[in-house]
Amino acid sequence: MDIYNAIAKRVNKTFVHNQKYKIGEYKIVIPSSSNLPRNQRKHSLYDRFLPILASHLTSGTIIDVGANIGDTLAAMAQNCSNSFICIEPSDMFFNYLEENANSIQQKSGQQIKLIKEMIGCGCLSGSLMGNGSTAHLEITNNPILSKHVPLDTLIDKHSDIVLIKSDVDGFDFDVIRSSEETLIQSEPILFWENEIADDFQYEEYSKLYDFLEKKEYSNLYIFDNFGNLLVEESNFKTLRNINTYLYNMIKYKATRTFFYTDILASTEKRKSVVENAIADYKNNYIGKTK
Repeated sequence: MDIYNAIAKRVNKTFVHNQKYKIGEYKIVIPSSSNLPRNQRKHSLYDRFLPILASHLTSGTIIDVGANIGDTLAAMAQNCSNSFICIEPSDMFFNYLEENANSIQQKSGQQIKLIKEMIGCGCLSGSLMGNGSTAHLEITNNPILSKHVPLDTLIDKHSDIVLIKSDVDGFDFDVIRSSEETLIQSEPILFWENEIADDFQYEEYSKLYDFLEKKEYSNLYIFDNFGNLLVEESNFKTLRNINTYLYNMIKYKATRTFFYTDILASTEKRKSVVENAIADYKNNYIGKTK
């Protein structure tokens, strides 16, 4: 039996039923064990920035790597008219994504392409593990388990990619590095989950920053994992310092203040779009939370 199907079937046994969850004007199907409703009730800014950013995108395709059940798709799609490419490797979550994307596409008329692949440069080996809310890659030394596909190979070279969002639980560095040709061709805005749990990830993210600096991704905004804006108009030196602070809390079991960061980055090409979205978020969302 295929290892991913075996894992999905094992995880599926933990679910009793599905439920509907409203995101703006859309109702999506979510697993009963999903943490999304609780997180959004508890943290008023959780997952709230990307819909604001989407509202400032006038054309081009949005790529959602680690699309999970399609909750981010639902939040963004109702705020823009862009086309989407949603990528999710988990059998279980892809089933939810497919159902939710079909519903959104029928209502909005937007073009939504779904791809079931693990994205990366192909240098990592591992198996996909999951729980009721997310899935992550567990690194092993068995190369047979690696089925990573570079993002560049899935994108038409003539496409205008306006945004790449990546949320793959600690391996976003590999996703972004696998999109080098797309970064050169389109200079998309990048938004990734910057989670570090071990020395390997700490070092690989540092290499990613060197890679992005060479691609002139010099405009950075850093959010904490609850969605609040931590640092504006930042740089990779500051991001490296924050990484050290966060990783030291894990290594030395220090008191946790926040757990990871989300990073927004752009070149000069889309700098004004990012600045306008940040201003919108600050004025109309951060300043109005209760």
